[in-house]
Amino acid sequence: MTPATEACAWVMQAPQIAGREGVSTAQRFLDLMIASSEQGGVRFTLVALSLLVAGSTAADAQTLHARLVNVATLLEDTVAATFARSVPVPSASAGVQYSFDPATGNFQRSPATFGQVYLDRADPLGKGRVNLSASYSYIELDTLDGIPADDMKDPTPIPLQGRAAAINFPHFRVWAAVHQVLLALSYGVTDDLEASIALPLMYSDLRVRLDSGAAALLTTGELVQGRQHVDDPSYPFGPGDLLLRAKYRVFESRPANLATGLSIRIPTGDEQNLQGTGFLEVAPAVLATTRVFEAAPWARFQGHFNAAVGFDTDDVSSSEIRWGLGADWGITENATAAVAVLARHPLARVAPAGAFTFNRCTGVGLVRCAAERDVRRGSAPFLGLDTGRFDYYDFSIGGRGELWRDTVFGFINLIVPLNDGFVRTEPIPIAGIEATF
Repeated sequence: MTPATEACAWVMQAPQIAGREGVSTAQRFLDLMIASSEQGGVRFTLVALSLLVAGSTAADAQTLHARLVNVATLLEDTVAATFARSVPVPSASAGVQYSFDPATGNFQRSPATFGQVYLDRADPLGKGRVNLSASYSYIELDTLDGIPADDMKDPTPIPLQGRAAAINFPHFRVWAAVHQVLLALSYGVTDDLEASIALPLMYSDLRVRLDSGAAALLTTGELVQGRQHVDDPSYPFGPGDLLLRAKYRVFESRPANLATGLSIRIPTGDEQNLQGTGFLEVAPAVLATTRVFEAAPWARFQGHFNAAVGFDTDDVSSSEIRWGLGADWGITENATAAVAVLARHPLARVAPAGAFTFNRCTGVGLVRCAAERDVRRGSAPFLGLDTGRFDYYDFSIGGRGELWRDTVFGFINLIVPLNDGFVRTEPIPIAGIEATF
């Protein structure tokens, strides 16, 4: 049963608490606070608050419950999908590629740099060649719409229309960290065609802490109010989204090589645990790689450009454009340093305009907001979050090096966010090892 389904089921039972005979309204209020805390989730807290301030009838409770839970669900789904897309996936390209040498009758390693960690080269691996790789990366949530995720606040009271009641959220803290191990296999089908498969294994450390409050002035003149703290940790482990990728070299020349690529992301990961997007994505791409410019034995340079469109097959309007531009510096024949700029441009807004917006009582406390109708002025989005469209720019720096006999290679890399966005992570490190046979 999903959290939303559980919340809906529980809200149908909670009025039994709110409407018990022989128990004071204040006691029923506290009972509901305790009941929602025992459920251990943020959505349960929103359900409880709706019941506390809406009264004992199921109709009133359901009206407010729908508004609060819809906002919580939309926010949760948006953060999950955006976070999943923020988790970078190493390119399918191996550090080396091989080509047939007619003079020797053998396949020889091409005299190129070892390439980027996150940009694909246009050159395929080589017919009959196999590349195996394993990498580890650590992704930690940093900000939501530029606000530190572990220190969000929304203390301005939200009044309930038609009722002498109000709620607020003095503190809202989110911690999210994902440990990802990516296992990948690439195979050179022909001299120009390469196919690969990759599966991430992910362990998530997710914690949400919510401080909330509610106040209501009853028709009897009785004022009831309460505060609540919810701590909702979870530590799920599971697979991420399965990745199927292929590229085909369509043009080969001395200035540059050009290839087309296709990536299919199958939603095998749980999006609620920040381990997948929750939808099937198809991403055609164009890949370009320049020839190697050798200024000196210690200065061999090569450029790469990738452009792709990630189509959300559930909602095409939520697709995004991606591109990356990078340069390799071949320091020696056994080591390459690389830098790149990576960008993502979602086509859609984070959420419909006004989706997070509530009426407010600006400049007054919770009790006055509940009791006095003339202070109910203004509006503001939940937690101050914007629903607009965001662009994302990252800087990638790292390198690859030979570890053993032109067969085993290691790589390290760091991705640093260059601007704010709706969901932003701390700098993302990655380290891995690969072998080509």
